[in-house]
Formats: sequence, structure tokens, C-alpha cells
Amino acid sequence: MPTVSDRIDLLHISPIRRVAGLLAEARKQRDIISFGGGAPSLPPPQEVLDEMIRALREEPKAACGYVGTRGLLELRRLVSDDFAREEGTKYDPENEMVITDGASEGVFTLLMSLLGKGDEVILTDPTYLGFREAAALAGARVISLPVNVEEGYQPDVEKLKALITRETKVFVLLSPDNPTGRVVKDDFVKALVDLSVDHNFWILYDATYRDILFEGTYLKICSLPGARDHVAVTGSFSKEAAIPGLRLGYVMGPPAVADAVEKIKQYTSLAPNTLSQMAMIKFFSNDVKQRYLKTALPTYKARRDFMAKCIREYLPEAKLSVPHGAFYFFVDMKHYLDDMKRDDKDFCNRLLERKSVVLIPGSFFGTNAANHTRVTFVSEPEERIEAGMKAVAGYVFSFTF
Repeated sequence: MPTVSDRIDLLHISPIRRVAGLLAEARKQRDIISFGGGAPSLPPPQEVLDEMIRALREEPKAACGYVGTRGLLELRRLVSDDFAREEGTKYDPENEMVITDGASEGVFTLLMSLLGKGDEVILTDPTYLGFREAAALAGARVISLPVNVEEGYQPDVEKLKALITRETKVFVLLSPDNPTGRVVKDDFVKALVDLSVDHNFWILYDATYRDILFEGTYLKICSLPGARDHVAVTGSFSKEAAIPGLRLGYVMGPPAVADAVEKIKQYTSLAPNTLSQMAMIKFFSNDVKQRYLKTALPTYKARRDFMAKCIREYLPEAKLSVPHGAFYFFVDMKHYLDDMKRDDKDFCNRLLERKSVVLIPGSFFGTNAANHTRVTFVSEPEERIEAGMKAVAGYVFSFTF
């Protein structure tokens, strides 16, 4: 039969999606404690669910119909206002915004819009694996900026300067970060914007977890001098509204960026999900978002703190940096994996098989992430967090003693 395109060789099946599929099948046969996913464990706000039911009952044709490629203007206006309140700068909902099918489509359409063959994109290592694949499809070369647990996974400005060349076109800033939970420090953000102006490259700011912040604040990058001409934003409603399956996010940036994203989206997904947009209009109305996060964030923070206690108690030689945001610990397990003579992938596979506990191998997130595991703390209640960490320790120590 004919062959598929050579372009496919640039891509890999997402290991996290593969784990999700295996987990769905395995759960039919046994109870599994999962620290592997990136989905919120709390249900969406009741107002959001009620609005979807109402829309299907009262406006079925509209709820199931097409909208324009950029999405519903009412939702874009609400998101623009929300972003302006939190980030200190306002994007024009008509000319500088596109509603996307999740941040994944936002990342893809932005990198396809901003990168060309021979360009370079700088990614922290480790970081979310979707950036690398989209950059490869765009014909760009990925340059890694290593970060490590000893420094709280904070990127270093001087190391970044050494990586910038005439081919540098994009730096990806994910803060709070997946998989490390790091919130990038203010001095790095300020220096990054200055460098983007001096060297004329884009900053792709992935704001997916900007509302999942447990303490402190973060520098509002889009409000810094020079940023509006050098920053393109993508975000998701999956985490803040607990609707990952509804697949809805956004892109914001200068009009030329929004225009480019719209053109690409026309030939990938045509238009965003109408029913999901109607639900998010309700989420951003009448303080629904604020009231929901007042419940969700303390719940997630309590689970974060409890998991940190369990990791330190049951795996005392593991290295960790307590995340200030997002859903994850990124745990350095080298001490134990060296004793076990296993790599992180083999360890996680066998852990699921022997102890029915799911962790994500760190090496999925970059070459500098080998011997780590990503551990989600929002997905299970405290009693199952403790049971799961005890099971991990039991498996580890059965090898090392």
C-alpha cells in the first residue's frame, strides 16, 4: 500500500495519552491509584453544568451549530476582561483573540504561525512535551535550556543568553509549569522580555495554569514594556473550570498573530465547540469563576501539602521542589532508581503492574528529566495519596534493601 508522509516521522504518540488509554482499560479490572493525569479531580461548577443542560433543551439548534472560526464574541469579550483584571493588559476581543480547542490547539496553531524552517525555539528542559512536537512539524530546531530540582527548576538568565542566536524565533514560557509546578521568578521574566525586544524574538506565554496558584504572585508579563509586540498568549479553561473534556482554550496576541492562528484553525478544527463556549460564558459571568476557585484552590493546596509530607516520609532520599502552582510534583528519583538499576520508564511500568499505582516517567518531558517522575497531587483524596505513596515506597524498598 502507499506510504504515509515523512512528516509523521517527526512525531511520537504522546506517552501521557498512551498511559491514559492503558489506565482506562486497567481500571475495568482493578482499583488503581493514579498520580498520572493532568485533569482536575473536582467536578465543574454546577452553574456550568446547568447551562449546558439548559442550552441543549432550550436552544438545541444553536448549541449544536457552527460558529465563526474565532469563536463567540461574547465569550471573547468576557475572557478579555478577565485577563485584563488579572494580567493588567487588555486584548481586543475582535482583532487579537481566537477561541481554540484547548491550549493544545493554541500551542500548535501558534508555533505553526510563528516558526518556519530553520528557526530555533528555546524550551526549558524539562517542560510540557507538546511544544517539541509542534515545533518539529513547523520545521524548527529545538534548543534546550536545562533546569534542575536543586534550583527549584528556575531558568537562568545567563544560560539563556548563551543560547540566543540570529535564528532564535520563539522562547516558550510556561508558568506555572507542567511538569515542575514552578512559577518563574520576576527577574527572569523581566530579563526575558528585554531580550525578546533586543533580539527580536517571540515569547509564547502558555497561561494554562495561571489561575492555579497556591501562594505568592507572579509577574504579569504582558503588561511589561515592549511585551505586547513580542508576546503571544495561549491558555485553557480545562484546569480553572475543570472541563478538560470540553476542549476549549484561547490565543491572544497582536492582530497579525490572531489572523494567522485563525487561518490555520480553519483547516484543522474549523470552529470551536459551541456548547462548550456557552458553558464558559456562564463560567465568566456573575462571579462563578471566583466562587469556584475559592473552593478548588484550597482543596488542591491541602492535597499538595499532604503529598509533600508523604513523599518526604516514605521516600526520604527523593529530591523535590514544592510547586507554587499547577498540579504536579516533579520528583528526582535518581537515588532509588540507581539502586534498583532501572530507568524511570521501566520503573513506572512495573509500578503500575505490581502495585497498581500510576506515575508518569520524567524522561517524557526532556532529556534533562531522566530519573524523575511526574506525580499529580490533585487527582486523589488524601487517604489514597498516602496509600499510593506507601505502595511506591514498598516497591522501591523491596529492591534497595
